[in-house]
Amino acid sequence: MNKQINESIKFLLSEYKRLKMKQKEKKITKEEKETLTKLKSFLGK
Repeated sequence: MNKQINESIKFLLSEYKRLKMKQKEKKITKEEKETLTKLKSFLGK
């Protein structure tokens, strides 16, 4: 169970970093921007 939680958190962090990079390059879609906002809220960033 802990392994699954750890993998999920790693995935969310990698997705956050990927979307953050796309935002920086100004190539982010509306849906991705919404996801980034939700991830920021969830991760407390």
